[in-house]
Amino acid sequence: MISVPEAENILKKFKFEKTENVDLFNSYGRIIARDIVSKQNIPDFRKSNMDGYAVTSPCLESYVLIDEVHAGDFRDLKIEGNECVWVATGGKVPEEAHCVIPVENTIIENKIMGIIEIPDNTYVVEKGSDISNGDLVLKKGSLINERNIGLIASLGISELRVYKTPKVAIISTGDELEKISDVNSKSIAGIVKKAGCEPVFLGISKDDKTELRNKLIEALNYDVIVTSGGVSAGKRDFTSEIIDELGTVLFHGVMMRPGKPVLAGEIDGIPIICMPGKVTSCIICSYLFLYPLLCRYSNSKKCKKIVNAKIMGEFKKEADKRFYLPVVYDNGFVKPVFKDSSHITSIAYSNAIVELKEGISVADGEVEVWIYD
Repeated sequence: MISVPEAENILKKFKFEKTENVDLFNSYGRIIARDIVSKQNIPDFRKSNMDGYAVTSPCLESYVLIDEVHAGDFRDLKIEGNECVWVATGGKVPEEAHCVIPVENTIIENKIMGIIEIPDNTYVVEKGSDISNGDLVLKKGSLINERNIGLIASLGISELRVYKTPKVAIISTGDELEKISDVNSKSIAGIVKKAGCEPVFLGISKDDKTELRNKLIEALNYDVIVTSGGVSAGKRDFTSEIIDELGTVLFHGVMMRPGKPVLAGEIDGIPIICMPGKVTSCIICSYLFLYPLLCRYSNSKKCKKIVNAKIMGEFKKEADKRFYLPVVYDNGFVKPVFKDSSHITSIAYSNAIVELKEGISVADGEVEVWIYD
């Protein structure tokens, strides 16, 4: 057996860099695979921020109205001296104009405009004042959300290079699943989705070596493989043997509880993580080993939220193993809810996990708490 840090380091070698093009309309929630650099100025012309009159200087007594500019009118009008142009909000302002006088600050009669009050703002939005040609708009690795998708659209971009959503093949094993509910595959699928990946359930394999082998070969069409059950020392636990035949067993057995039998391997460069069949062990190992790997694969920025809290009472454990204790965290205190690794309520009613490291036989006082995000 190896330690938890050793197992975590082994899994860090796996990387996922597959990308694809998507149209902007369907890009929400995806991760950008390349820097987005503007190839234009935004706005790409001087525009008015108010309905008003564009003038060269606000210091004259009167101005002659020579034209009107509405939104969508991109003519290059020129004004000089005491000339002015009426400009709608968003309309193009002549290059010679120093400012736009809002209509409420003016009087107009027979195409002669007079200024009632000189504003303290030019009301002209300068070319490139929002985004300049060559600006880095969004960095590689940015999540496309409801706020920045409009920013991308403003640049005239209709298609993006994004990271592919990793597909995770899930296989449950065990003859007993013909008679009892398959809980683990649903829990694993939830963690896969939480990490920003797509779960694909390939079904249940009986405790039959040929059937399980065929399921694993089918799973090689996906980016990550996850199984549950079949990793202990039983006579019909074939997972380790099959992985060793098809690829490489990276580790089998970790000095932790619950979840000691967890196994990881590699087949044709594809990582495979095999969870114990007991439900709490399965979920703990999924959080500890699968979730970080999938977050890297999906380029998710999610990470552990760690807080300090005081444990209510005390908890005894073996000193030579790490223990992952499901708890309920509430306002600076945690209450253990662990019963047994085969009990679903040991994990279902928790909202956090406490990691108790080697060398500790009794946990009490203040502990670090990993809150489920």
